[in-house]
Amino acid sequence: MEKAKDSEIEIDQEILDELMRALEQLESSTDLEGTAIVSKTGLRIASSETSEFGLDIYSASPATLISLGEKISQGLQQGELKDVVITGATGYTIILVGDADNDFMLFTNCKKGYKLGYYFHKIRKSFKEIEPVLKKIQIKNMNY
Repeated sequence: MEKAKDSEIEIDQEILDELMRALEQLESSTDLEGTAIVSKTGLRIASSETSEFGLDIYSASPATLISLGEKISQGLQQGELKDVVITGATGYTIILVGDADNDFMLFTNCKKGYKLGYYFHKIRKSFKEIEPVLKKIQIKNMNY
């Protein structure tokens, strides 16, 4: 098992390879790009080869948005947060949160707004398929 020293997450190489294949398959079947799995604490777990953005964009930024989104959703009594969509001038960023017992989120980008419904279907289906793999990842409690 490959372990990062003093890391809060331990990932077996086989699990990492499986996650990478799932992300690459998602991108190859859609126009999505820059797809990544990120922990809710802000650690990038796996990302596709099209991920050219800085590490902060994949780590701390989505974790902050999800934390804020959960507070807003709960404060307005709208139930459990499911996803966050960021609309920019030239495309969309989609962050899928998953269930409350899931410690990870899926982060991806697209440029074609007219396909958002299709993308949501593909993203949710893909995330549901990889959730059992994500549950195999060991998360340690770290004292900072």
